[in-house]
Amino acid sequence: MDDLNTMSKIFGSLFYFPLTHENNRAIIDAIKGNEDLTENGFGDIVNAIESENSDVINDDFFLLFEGGEIMVAPPWGSVYLDREQVIFGDSTLRYRRFLKQHDIELNTGMREPEDQFGLMLFAVSQIIEQHQDQALVEQLFSQHLLPWCLHYLALVAKHAKTSSYRSLANLAKAFCMDVQEAWQLTPAELKVYR
Repeated sequence: MDDLNTMSKIFGSLFYFPLTHENNRAIIDAIKGNEDLTENGFGDIVNAIESENSDVINDDFFLLFEGGEIMVAPPWGSVYLDREQVIFGDSTLRYRRFLKQHDIELNTGMREPEDQFGLMLFAVSQIIEQHQDQALVEQLFSQHLLPWCLHYLALVAKHAKTSSYRSLANLAKAFCMDVQEAWQLTPAELKVYR
C-alpha cells in the first residue's frame, strides 16, 4: 500500500492546490528527479507545466475547480451524486460520517466539503498511514470516490484549457481505474446527476 499512499498524496496535492502552489512545485521538482515517475505519465505533466504560462495555469485552476460564473468540473462528489447538485449534500454527509467513524480528520483550516477530489485522496493516504487497513481504503474508493470520480475527471480533461490539467486529469483517471482493477473494486451504483 506504500505506492498507493504516495500516489494518493501526489494526486491529492495536485488536485487540491493550484499546480503553481509551492507544495506542487516541490512535487514537480521531485518528479523530475525520479525516472520511474517521469516514464509513467508524469513526464507529460511536467513538460506541460514547464511549457505553459503560470498565469494561464492558474486561470485554468480557477475556472475548473473554484468557479466563476459556471463551474465546468466541480471537484465535490455531492455535486454529482445529489439530485440538487449542491455542495454539502447528502453524499457529503454520508462521507463525513464515514470519516468520523474511522477517526479521519481533514483539517484544512476552512469550512469546505470533505468530498473534494484532492481531499478524498489525502484521506486515502491518512487511512493507510494511521490504520494500515486495506478494507477501509477499499470502502472509501468503492462507496465514496469511484461512483463519481471517473466522470469528474473526464469533465476536467474535456474542459481544461491547458495541457497541464488535461494531462493531470487523464493520468488521475488511469490511476483510479488501476486501483479499481487491481483491487477488483465494484463502485456503489449511485446515480450521477451532472
